[in-house]
Amino acid sequence: MNNKHRWTSPSNIAIVKYWGKLPGQFPMNPSLSFTLSSCHTDTEVEWNGHPLNDDRRFVFYFDGHERPDFAPKLEQFFGFLDGEMPWLKECFPVIRSSNTFPHSSGIASSASAMSALALCLVTRERELFPDRFPDDTSFWQRCSSIARVGSGSACRSLYPIASLWGKTPAVPESNDHYGIPFAKNLHPLFHELRDYIFVVNASGKSVSSSAGHALMAGHPYREARIAQAHKNLEAVVGCLASGDWTGFSRISEEEALSLHALMMSSQPWYLLLEGASLKLLQAIRRLRESHDLPVCFTIDAGPNIHMLFPASCEQAVEDWIAAEAPDYRGPDQLIRDRAGKGPVARV
Repeated sequence: MNNKHRWTSPSNIAIVKYWGKLPGQFPMNPSLSFTLSSCHTDTEVEWNGHPLNDDRRFVFYFDGHERPDFAPKLEQFFGFLDGEMPWLKECFPVIRSSNTFPHSSGIASSASAMSALALCLVTRERELFPDRFPDDTSFWQRCSSIARVGSGSACRSLYPIASLWGKTPAVPESNDHYGIPFAKNLHPLFHELRDYIFVVNASGKSVSSSAGHALMAGHPYREARIAQAHKNLEAVVGCLASGDWTGFSRISEEEALSLHALMMSSQPWYLLLEGASLKLLQAIRRLRESHDLPVCFTIDAGPNIHMLFPASCEQAVEDWIAAEAPDYRGPDQLIRDRAGKGPVARV
């Protein structure tokens, strides 16, 4: 049996947003996302098999440094897994993790981090109990379900190109327990989706996503938001199947702005967008209208702006950035990403 397991798992960017959760880490509404490529987390778990001489159940290192500030979230995660994975009580995992992108800045670092950790845990579980995993599908569904417990959006990072999570009549096989692969439902146009991320601010968010989700429980627009998400999910499924970029763009931008409107209308309200974020939104709209380019935006829970477009107009976008947005040409200001192939096991 291996003493170490290591996986690289990507972040994802949601088009229809998951915002608000039900007990058990289940979604208030269905969501659909694209799996990214460059933005990923590399995680290695070493199984020591015995605890330290204190109460800790694990040790966590981020970028080579022990990070006790991450412990509360991980302790909550492992506490839930006591019922799901009782064998973990006999282990003492040493977790080493690193990102290729800024942590906690609204690029879904929890999605890549928790999916990578879940992959390591379930790989160990499959070695211990191979009869529980009769095929690859059972392995990936288990990984997605375990990742969901750590971070809802993490359950969508397990599949190439795109994933859907949450029960919706538009997709009969959908469910709330784990994400499902969605690439086979996409028009070829979307298999080559580009996502250029303009990094307005790489520092941590002032309000965590977990806190934002909790505020949806008593939000005055809660029911309207659930209805909107279901309507947009059904519509975007059709756009993705037919290659309707115009319809996709409308839904992507509506969902992004709705997400931040929900934050601003929460009690207490909060604001993650910055002045530079708004300028980028306006610039992307001008580019689309003045040059007739198929570009649009989405935004995660942070100030950074995701510019989405087909591969066919990549050079035109690069020319626009050079001319109109030179402040974002550096690698720390612009992440050039694309729809990706999903997690990778490392030796």
